[in-house]
Amino acid sequence: MKKMSKLIALIIIIMIPLSINAQEKSKANVTVKYKTSIDCAECVNKIMTNLPHEKGIKDVKCDLATKEVTVTYQQEKNNPEEIKKSIEKLGYTAKVIPAENSLKQEKQ
Repeated sequence: MKKMSKLIALIIIIMIPLSINAQEKSKANVTVKYKTSIDCAECVNKIMTNLPHEKGIKDVKCDLATKEVTVTYQQEKNNPEEIKKSIEKLGYTAKVIPAENSLKQEKQ
């Protein structure tokens, strides 16, 4: 019985760092905004349909009024430049909006 309780304690001690590591990986999501040339609902649909299929992209939001596309992605699987190229491949211009500019716009 003593061996069994030691084994269970050892398994628990080993599992704790593994679960912490898994949580850290899930926190590696980054959000970036792009100013684009979208100008109609069809453009939004094209981006919303195609962009989520790119590697590491978790969420895509389009704002037609401001012509902005917000993308949340896994940092270890993608980067802003590759996402920009993916938007441009769909036929639109894309320029990264620096984080401080997007925060100012959200506050207004």
